[in-house]
Amino acid sequence: MSRLIVTGGFTLLLPLLSGVLLSNAQDRITDQVAVTVVRNQVFAITPREGLVRIGLSAGEEVLAVEARGLNALVHTSNRLLGFSAEVQRWVEQRTDIFESFLERRVTSRFILVRTTKRLYGFQGPLGRWKVEEVGPREETRDVLVGEHVAVVVTERRALAFSPFTGGFFSQDLQPDEAVIESTVNDNIVVLSTPSRRLVFRSQLAVWAELR
Repeated sequence: MSRLIVTGGFTLLLPLLSGVLLSNAQDRITDQVAVTVVRNQVFAITPREGLVRIGLSAGEEVLAVEARGLNALVHTSNRLLGFSAEVQRWVEQRTDIFESFLERRVTSRFILVRTTKRLYGFQGPLGRWKVEEVGPREETRDVLVGEHVAVVVTERRALAFSPFTGGFFSQDLQPDEAVIESTVNDNIVVLSTPSRRLVFRSQLAVWAELR
């Protein structure tokens, strides 16, 4: 969770949590990135490496800023800017002026943005965007998000995304096959239909089918 503060002519996004806490010898990831917009520059601030910036073009407007864990998202009037504290860089993804933005999800490891035309996924550990086209009549039925995995269920297919694998992975659904139950945790999504169960795991680039 973050809060947006405007002071001294610039906008500062301050995470409410910062630092890394140790628990049972494992790192617990909390917010590690602050984002500051100063005139025509966007700065990412991290605890270790200082400032990383990217320029805004003339007339480019910042519409939204969100940060969580090791990732930050800046949505502007013509692109998505993803920042990864792991690779210490901003990565841009151009957007279409004719697509409407429906929702965005930012987790500690990845970013998912859904529009009327596409799905955009940002892989934090790798610092790269992946894009999946969505048909004009492909209605979204559900969106499931864990810390390391997301699945968008449409009327035709299930589209899985994780920060660790290649991109979006599609599993076709039959025309009359409804998802009647779904389960998601940090790394696994299970979809149940009347005839089978579909499983996607964040570390594997494939859907598994159980009958």
